[in-house]
Amino acid sequence: MSRRYLTIVGCVVVLAFPSVNGWAAVRAKAGKTVTKTVVGTTVICKKWGPIQVRLKVAQTIVGGKVRFKILEVTEPIWPQHTVKSVFINQKALPLLEQQVLQLQSSRIESISGATDVSVSFKQSLTAALLAAAKVS
Repeated sequence: MSRRYLTIVGCVVVLAFPSVNGWAAVRAKAGKTVTKTVVGTTVICKKWGPIQVRLKVAQTIVGGKVRFKILEVTEPIWPQHTVKSVFINQKALPLLEQQVLQLQSSRIESISGATDVSVSFKQSLTAALLAAAKVS
């Protein structure tokens, strides 16, 4: 083989390694995704009873920042003090859950006729989102 050929091959190999290292750096910054469950505080919904929001989130750390996607919203505790509160919450809570999944935030609209529950739901949701933003 000629010296010129070996020099060209050597240059190509040397120039290829920084890009390989660059890809490794990009993959390292992406981080791995962890699924976890976080729970908001239990909030007393005036005369109706307590409510608590639980979120299932996919958490990824990218460039030192925590990013998460809400996968599921449930309420392990919700107002069931009276027949009226049960009726209202069976209608309102699925709508609130749907908004959270669509917007991926606590900037949800209150449900007409279920204002107390909506406000308390948002308070517990905000606490759960703060817990989701923490690195575990």
